[in-house]
Amino acid sequence: MKTKSKQRLRDGAQSRADNAPVGKDHKDAAQKDAVTREAWNIFEAFLKNNGDRLTVARRIVLRQVFERHDHFRADELAADLVGGADRVSRGTVYRTLALMVQAGLVRELRDSDVHVHYEHVFGHEHHEHLICNECRRFIEFRDQDVEVRLMDICRKKGFRPTSHRVVVFGTCRECQANEKNQP
Repeated sequence: MKTKSKQRLRDGAQSRADNAPVGKDHKDAAQKDAVTREAWNIFEAFLKNNGDRLTVARRIVLRQVFERHDHFRADELAADLVGGADRVSRGTVYRTLALMVQAGLVRELRDSDVHVHYEHVFGHEHHEHLICNECRRFIEFRDQDVEVRLMDICRKKGFRPTSHRVVVFGTCRECQANEKNQP
């Protein structure tokens, strides 16, 4: 890694430390930073194993992904990274997201319009999604009964699962209420 790149990473880390919240928020921020560091270590090992390069740009993309807590599209992330000191090209964002999916740090979700959305899953409990066809909102849920049932089906069929995702499309409560209020 070039000296300027290392310095920029150190400066960014120091800036985050200088602005770290106090009390419980500080603990939460420290936990999030620890998850991001652990995710980078996993991603770094993945890249090395695949013969891919470790770059400052990929580290910036990973950090930005782990700072988000929504279901974002690659173009939204790329737009966030077009300017400033942490500028990353659109192509690098797309390629890095694809690698992060392969590494198991991020998962893809498609909405009803076939837009690909991403969310980081490393450091989070497994969950499923309800997606509103009207407002496009993603609603996360966890249900142990669904998990047990899926594993039971796999066992009965002699199927060894590696991962799964459940996505239900429909209309959320708020949009249903809006429909009722319209003439």
